[in-house]
Amino acid sequence: MDTTTRRLATFAIETRHEDIPEAVRRSAKLLLLDTLGCAIGAVGTDPGLAVRRMVQRNGIGGPASVLGTGQKTSVATAAWANGRLGNILDIDECYKVQGHHAQASLGAALALSEEQGGNGADLLAAFMLGFEVGVRLGNFLSPRVTVDEQGRTKGWTGLVGPGQGVHAACTAASRLIGATPAELADAFGNCAQYMVGRDWSRQWGRDTDLGTFKYADTGWNAQGGLMAAWHAREGIRGIRDIFDTDSYAQVFQGVILDPGAMLAKLGSEWYLPGTSIKFWPCCRWIHYALTAFDQLLRRHALRAEEIESIELRSFPMIPYPRFADDGDPPNLVAATFSFPHAAAMVALGVPAGPEWFSDQNMRGEAARAMRRKVRLANEPKGYDPATWGLEQQVLKVPSRAVVRARGREFELESDFALGDSWEGAPRYGEQDVVDKFRRMARTLAPMSSRWDARIDEAVDMVMALESLGDVRALTRALDPAC
Repeated sequence: MDTTTRRLATFAIETRHEDIPEAVRRSAKLLLLDTLGCAIGAVGTDPGLAVRRMVQRNGIGGPASVLGTGQKTSVATAAWANGRLGNILDIDECYKVQGHHAQASLGAALALSEEQGGNGADLLAAFMLGFEVGVRLGNFLSPRVTVDEQGRTKGWTGLVGPGQGVHAACTAASRLIGATPAELADAFGNCAQYMVGRDWSRQWGRDTDLGTFKYADTGWNAQGGLMAAWHAREGIRGIRDIFDTDSYAQVFQGVILDPGAMLAKLGSEWYLPGTSIKFWPCCRWIHYALTAFDQLLRRHALRAEEIESIELRSFPMIPYPRFADDGDPPNLVAATFSFPHAAAMVALGVPAGPEWFSDQNMRGEAARAMRRKVRLANEPKGYDPATWGLEQQVLKVPSRAVVRARGREFELESDFALGDSWEGAPRYGEQDVVDKFRRMARTLAPMSSRWDARIDEAVDMVMALESLGDVRALTRALDPAC
């Protein structure tokens, strides 16, 4: 029987690298580079140092590398560590605010490729197909704008964050271990055991102190997907044809399953080029108003000392108290979900990356004073469902920045966020993504010309990944101990 689950598995396993359009492969290499940078940039943070200690505890010595640390460990531990590192700064990709897929797909794929001495073309294909499956699962779970009785925007539904990364990692891993389509279909059924329940993720964030762990461990997504694939290869399976049952609707209350959306234009339309690159380390919902604010500052050459007040208007999608808290963030995670902190960092010109979370910028007087100038408000335009762009297959979040400076008021609106790839969004290019990777990687050795040369070497390898004969050359280039 040709089920939805088996059709997706067949596509994910049987699609060849050369079947994927060149433009998609180019986008995939940039996204892979960006994901490597996100992980390396997090190595020196408090959560990143905890990852290193946990790797040490799990056992040093093995075939797979933990990015930017010099540590070698088992495939499963490396998949977890790199998947976890990739999301710590919250500067990793986001597809229509459905969650993150890249760090889980790459975490599993890179560890397996390194163990096997695999080539760059196979790594790239596994990464791409893993990402594609993750996004299509998001479409299956039907993220959409909901409306109230008056026809006004009520919210955004669909499973975000906690789940799809497991399926992305499972797909990438299944390709690299030589699984058959039937085995991947079984592995999809195994993935349910490694997903975080939606009700739990909703509980997270009700306090102003968000804790130092988010709604899901993206490292667990990477490792869980790997385990799901390995189990299926050994004949162990969970729910059969899971995308053809109501299992997800039962577990994740409120989602509307849409198998047609999962399979729509399979093989002819690719979602990876439509993912959003994040250029600031904060929740994607913040980026829309932050884009308007950043463009306003640049357009009028406003300096931090000239700013009297900042009002950021956006749709009140997630009522986390931390979003509006203008006090000192108690930790890195809380800072990534703070509109006032993000606006303060942009106003003060702090380079986007781990420096946003330094002691000076979390508790220093300049940052503290700027955060106190920020207030949030609702953007009325966002209550019109037609303004969200879903009929055009894009995602808009109508937002606005209003700044009082030089004795007058400046105002600018933005429907898109910087890093969106759709027509009408602020433009960015390949060089911007490369520059972001270099900025992240340089945090390991900011004054080392030798490390700068290694960074450039890694960029060249990724952008010519199809010709790389052994992935271990790339992981060696990204090892500061070599």
